[in-house]
Amino acid sequence: MTGPEEIISDERVAFVHANANFGTMTPREVLADGVWKYSMGYSGGSTQLAILREHGLVTNRKGISYHADLTAKGKKYLRSLNPPPPHKWEAAAT
Repeated sequence: MTGPEEIISDERVAFVHANANFGTMTPREVLADGVWKYSMGYSGGSTQLAILREHGLVTNRKGISYHADLTAKGKKYLRSLNPPPPHKWEAAAT
């Protein structure tokens, strides 16, 4: 199975994320969180959306600024996440 690092290199992640600050989330966690959100029909913030779009993982829906659909590359990246990333609300419940 293809891993996330084979789809998007660490160098490319570092270049695209530049100085974006997501607190304790790593750039790879930002990508994983984003593709999961958009695969389920949720949306993220403008910075996360811009990063996902720059990586070619999502494409904007026409007329809806913060909603997007996964591209073929985004779906491939989503499938490479095994197991799925933990959700913050699940960690808080334990």
